[in-house]
Amino acid sequence: MNKVIEFIQRRFPNDCNWTSGNCYYFAIILKDRFGGEIFYDVIEGHFFIKIKKKYYDYTGEISIDNRVFVSWEKFDEYDELQKKRIIRDCLK
Repeated sequence: MNKVIEFIQRRFPNDCNWTSGNCYYFAIILKDRFGGEIFYDVIEGHFFIKIKKKYYDYTGEISIDNRVFVSWEKFDEYDELQKKRIIRDCLK
């Protein structure tokens, strides 16, 4: 997994900004390639993915300590209005 992330970082060092909403698309790339489940950190406003028992974002493997996060697939149950705002403001 980390080799794939390192490749993407090397291949797109200046072309891609994986923050400001693009963290979602990075998680989609990893999900399409490796499977897993996408999560949203409601405090940081950040997407990341769980693959097997590890969590990743564009920086590589991350710790989930001190994070408040919800599965993106189940986010409607958590806060439907917030999900609509995230889609409107970050994903379009």
